[in-house]
Parts: sequence; C-alpha cells; structure tokens
Amino acid sequence: MNDEEKLKELFEDKGPSNFDKVIKKAKLFSIIRGVITSILVFTVVGFVGLIFNATTLNELGNEKKIELENYYRIAHPNSYIGSDQMDDGLLTGELDYVTYRFLGNKPIVDGNNKESYTYLPLINGLYGDISGLLYEASGDSEQSKRYSKVGKNVMQFYHPSVKYTKYRDDLSMINKIEEDKVMEMSLSFDKSYSISQVKSMIPQNITLNWYWVDTYTKSKVTELGSHIEKIGNEEEIPVNKREKHISPNIILYEDEVYGIKSIDEAGKNKETPEKDFIDTISSGKTNKGKNQQLYETLFSKLSKDKVKITKDNIKILGVVVTGDKDSLKLLKNKSFIKASSLGAVGDKY
Repeated sequence: MNDEEKLKELFEDKGPSNFDKVIKKAKLFSIIRGVITSILVFTVVGFVGLIFNATTLNELGNEKKIELENYYRIAHPNSYIGSDQMDDGLLTGELDYVTYRFLGNKPIVDGNNKESYTYLPLINGLYGDISGLLYEASGDSEQSKRYSKVGKNVMQFYHPSVKYTKYRDDLSMINKIEEDKVMEMSLSFDKSYSISQVKSMIPQNITLNWYWVDTYTKSKVTELGSHIEKIGNEEEIPVNKREKHISPNIILYEDEVYGIKSIDEAGKNKETPEKDFIDTISSGKTNKGKNQQLYETLFSKLSKDKVKITKDNIKILGVVVTGDKDSLKLLKNKSFIKASSLGAVGDKY
C-alpha cells in the first residue's frame, strides 16, 4: 500500500471507533451510578428523617403528657386524666386523652380532649374553639351558668373577701334531684380555713374531693371586686356628663382556680393530700415549660419565707364535695358556706 492509499484510509469514515464506544459506555455507567447513589442517599436521608421525626415527636408527646398530668394535680377540680393515645404524623403530633371525675366512689367520663405538639414552632396547632364550653353563656354575668362540651354544669367559686350582690345557692334546689342520683358540688366558704379545720367541718358520709387553695394576692382580690369604670375623656367632658359603668364582681369558674385533690386517680383518699400540690409547684417553678411562670407565681404567693411551701402556708377558701341527695342535705344552712354550685350529676348505680 502506497502512501496515498494509507493517507486515504486514515481519513476515511468507517463508523464509530472503539474509543467512542468506550466513552458512551462510561457516560451510561456514570448516569446509572448517579441514579443509584441518589436513590441510596434519598433512602438513607429519608430513613434518618423518619427516625428523627418519630423520636422527637415521641419525646414531645411524653413531655406534653407529663405537663398536663402536673397541671391537673393543681387545677381542674375533681378531674383526672384517664386513657390517652399519641398520634404522630409528619412534623406534628396529637395527644388524645379522656378525663373523668368521681361522684362518690363512682367515676364518670368528663370528656375527650386533644393537645397538639410540634418541633417546628411555625406550624400552628388545633383550630377552632378551645374553651371547653358547649357554648358561650349570655345574660346576668353573676348568675349565668356555663356548660362543658359534655353538658356538665361548670362549677362556680366565690372569693370570701369579695362582697357579691348575688350568691348561687344550689343546695336549696337539691330536693328537686332524683333519689338515685349522685352529684358534685362546689362550696365557697365565708373565710379561709386550714385543711384540718375543713376536714372536721364536712360531714363524714360526704366525699371531700378537692380543696380550693387561696392563691390570690391583695391586688388580685381587688380585681375580683366590683369597681367603677369611667367612660369618656375626662378633660373634654364635663363632670355631670361623664358616663360611669360599674364593673360587676368576678365569679370564678372551675377552670380558673387552683387547689388540692384529696383523692387519687383510683378514688382513694390521700393521707397527705397537700404533698402532691406542694411538690408539683415547687418542682414546676424550676422546670422550663409552658406553665413555669404559673408555678413561680403560685410558689411566690404560698411560700411566706420564699424558701418552701408548708402545710401551714395553705389556706382553704372552699371545696368540691360529692354524694347523693340525702348526704348533701346535711350541708344545708351551714354558716360557713356562702355559696354552692352544682356540677356533674350521674346515676348512683
């Protein structure tokens, strides 16, 4: 082969070379490897993310449950947390729990409640009415009744240092209740008493479920009392033309008071009922959480020496009792009772 033929063969197109084939195979292999790597990375990251989501929400759910259990130890008269279930989704979870209360030694369902939790604060919680009321009451603010979402009367409490124009007296209507019923009732006292005094004041055949503790400062008691509110600019309106509005006394409802449960979650009497109350407040003020400020405020009011709360620091303003019609009749005309408010009513058997 002469030089001309060799040169022609060199530049002649004979299809793809082996080198081109190698390049194409390398590119295809690189793409496949990238896809497999992406799938593996996505799988690993997704798996780690799911573990993180489940672990974090589980911790938050347990913290929410402990937070609620502690709060129920000092609040929600005669109400306890029963069965619960945590439902964790993506980013958020929900604690669904049942509450119950005791009428004598009989537990009755108080309602179903939900609490949401998340590790992303920008994600909102539950929507809608969270007041726990069946509807918003209207009318006379001093006597209007409130009903829970299960139709239970929400009990009222009257502070002994406030003079109310009207006092609820549901003990007077107890004869209208059937013989086969048991019920709970809040009693507001004429003054504060010690725990031992209260125990001796309540008849033996009546179950003493809860003590209303005096957690009020002087300024807070003043807020509960009626006062005149001036309406209008005092500098521009003559004195005889200024409007005045008398703000009525504030009646407290059972979701606005704090106190001591005298029976445990199984309905048995506690030997030292004030212990859980004191321990919960004392530990709660040092634990960061939703109610830390509340615990700090309660501790400051109750611990006279600012070091610890003792039984002697605790003064009782009222109680919640339960029993049947005949036993609760024994409370009629007791001089230490300023007001009585009917709560839940259930069948005795």
